[in-house]
This record gives sequence, structure tokens and C-alpha cells, in this order.
Amino acid sequence: MVKEAYTHNAKHLQADLQWLGELMKRRYESQHDEGKTFHMPVAPSLTGNSVYKSILQQFKFTAAERLVLLLALIPHIAPYYLDEVWLQLNNSVDTNIKGISKPGSVPVVDLALFLLGGNDLEKRFFYQQIFDEDSFMMRNRIILIEKDPQGALALQNIKISPDYLSLLTYGKEYKPVFSMSFPAKRITTQMQWKDLVLNQHIKDQVAEIKSWIEFGKVLLQEWDLGKRLAPGYKILFYGLPGTGKTFTAGLLAKEAGVDVYRIDLSMVVSKYVGETEKNLSRIFDEANHKDWILFFDEADALFGKRTELKDAHDRYANQEVAFLLQKIEDHNGVVILSSNMKSNIDDAFTRRFQSIIHFPMPSVNERLQLWQNGFSKKSVLQKNISLEQLAGKYEMSGGAIMNVIRYASLKALERKKNIIEQDDLINGIAREFAKEGRTI
Repeated sequence: MVKEAYTHNAKHLQADLQWLGELMKRRYESQHDEGKTFHMPVAPSLTGNSVYKSILQQFKFTAAERLVLLLALIPHIAPYYLDEVWLQLNNSVDTNIKGISKPGSVPVVDLALFLLGGNDLEKRFFYQQIFDEDSFMMRNRIILIEKDPQGALALQNIKISPDYLSLLTYGKEYKPVFSMSFPAKRITTQMQWKDLVLNQHIKDQVAEIKSWIEFGKVLLQEWDLGKRLAPGYKILFYGLPGTGKTFTAGLLAKEAGVDVYRIDLSMVVSKYVGETEKNLSRIFDEANHKDWILFFDEADALFGKRTELKDAHDRYANQEVAFLLQKIEDHNGVVILSSNMKSNIDDAFTRRFQSIIHFPMPSVNERLQLWQNGFSKKSVLQKNISLEQLAGKYEMSGGAIMNVIRYASLKALERKKNIIEQDDLINGIAREFAKEGRTI
């Protein structure tokens, strides 16, 4: 973390908290003294640079919008600030005032409208536009309002989005953490395209995806094909485990300078009605605003061929599939579904993909390349080892070959040597074969 980022944010936020305190004082006095007219204090001019200041300038925040942003931040930067100010103004222990129900609570929309408009309904209606769906703060997901269709907007909590919370405090980009409520994990790789061993036909197909990532927005927007083409780009990767499906997704994201998130479908499909939709919506909402690549591993868990409906569980499972399918179709980014076999995926789904890529088991020459590239430069192969023989005799995926190399390398380290021995390689291959029910 760069120290200057959070230091400057803290300095500027402290200045705005003092401004908010003065604003609250003036609003309180105007409500309790009929002779006093409310005048909003001038927002401080922030000297120096900070992420907080740059975002205020980027979106051209008005003083009212700046106040709302500050209210959304308060639970995270000064949880008891509002309560302390009200206590000082009232000189009592009663903090149940305009949007404050208990110390450290999340401010509600009504508090913002009260501070900005008091009891003047015309002004309150005017400032309520800040919370409209098409306002820039809502459209850009700077603030979030957890709206209850049955409840009044004024009583809804004002929350800062995790992305802007991270930027406006620590000064760094937010990366969601894998959890039950966010069942997706970011895939990263230190490898390069030269490390991915694929035949030329697959490389050409992958190049089409790279082309879409680079020029897709130009095609849809500047070339005006958005009216005729579905948004985003949907791809099916299929092939046995270890053949490079996840690796390829990671490299695509790395080259494009975006993140790729792998969705754990076993966690997405919740036993609680409604939770599946909520978890998926959270992932797609984040992805739509950040150009993420979404990678659904073992997609046949949801998109496999279905038999006739037998019970309510089957009907609900089909509802989940329909919901996910609609989310994927509406998504404006890249979605990759991964499966071990294409035949596992229902034909009704495969027709919706722009690209279907088969990742076969590597050929003999490709296996040789994987063996040659896999070992550490600090290790030495025993003289009787022939990588050509290993590649020709044992059909294995790239992932399995790397498992063998890991096993043999650890055995060498256990001997406090750097020599890779033939017996360890054979034992490692036997272990990998056993996983698949095969023998050497």
C-alpha cells in the first residue's frame, strides 16, 4: 500500500467531516430557532492530491452529492461521528434523531434529505433525485441503496460500494474475497502465452476471443452493431481436466488487463430459495461494471442434459438454470463455461455460444514440450531419464505432467539434492494414473 494514498485521503476526509459538522449545526439551529435561516456552508477547497479529491473532481460532485458521499463513508471512517455531533447539539442522551437510531448506525436517506432540505418538501423532492437509479452516483455504483419494494425510500440505508470504499480510504482497487455471499475466486497466473502448449487450431480459436476483448466495444458501439448482435461473448471450453482450460482463461484476462473470476457452482446453487439468484446477481453486477471475465467451472452441474421433472427440487433447479442463462445472455462481457465433455451440455445451451473450443489431450510432441518446459532450471535430470520416452509412452494432460514434476522435485529436495531421479518420475506417473483408475 502506498502510504501517500491513504494519508492524503485521511487529510481530505477529515476536512470534510469538519464541514459536515458545521452543516449539521446550522441545520439544527435553523430547526430550533425560527429567526435563523439555513445557509449551507461552503465545502472546503482541498489542497494537495488524494484519490478522494480526484473522484470529486472526476464526477463534478455538487456540495449536496458530496454530503451524501460523506454520509455513506461515515460508518467506515467515523462510526460514532453523527451521534457525537447530535449529542453536542442537543446536550442530552437522546440520539434518536433524523436517521440515527443507535450509535454507529448506517445513515438513511431521510437523514440526507433532512440535512439538505429540512422540512421544505420542495427541496427534499429536489435532492431526492440524488438517489434515483439514473443518477451518476447510482449509475456508477458509488453508493448503494438497499431498496425494499414495500418500504419508503427515505428509510433505506445509504451505503458506499466496496469499490469506492477501498479507493476513498486505502487508495487502492477493491478485489472481492471468496465467500458464501460472493462464491467467485479471482484466477491469477505468472505464466505467459509461450508457456501454454496448445495446437495451432486451438490457438487460432483463442485468438478470436482476444480479438473480441480488444475490439468488441468498437464493434457494438462505434460500428453500431449493438442493435443486431447479442451483448458480450459466450464461450464453451471442453476437455479433460488439466488440458489448459483454466490456464487459458487466466492468460486471456492477464493480456486484457482485467480480472477473471471462477464461479463455484456448488456454492452458487443454494438450498435456500432466492439465495442462488442473489449470489449470482452480486457477481454479475460487479462484472458488468469492471469488464471481468467470468469463468464457470464444471458447468455441466447446471447446464447438463435434464430428464423429466420428478419433484419440486427438479423444478427449482430448472428455474436456477433459466435465471443463470438469462444473466449470461444479458452480460456485456466475456463468459466462459468449462466442461469435461461437450456431450454433457444440453444442445439448447450450446447453440447460444459464440465459440466452442475443444481442449484435447496433448499429442506426443506437445507432451514432450510440457516435460521439457516443466522442470526448474535449478534441477538436473538423472542421466538415464529420456523425456522423449516419457512423452511417447505415457498419455497425460499438462496438469498431470506438472503434478509428476512437482512430486519428483520434492523427492529430490527431501534428499537434499537437485537431481531428479527416474524412479520418482515413474512413481509420480503411477500416482496420476491411479487417480483415473489406470495402471502403468
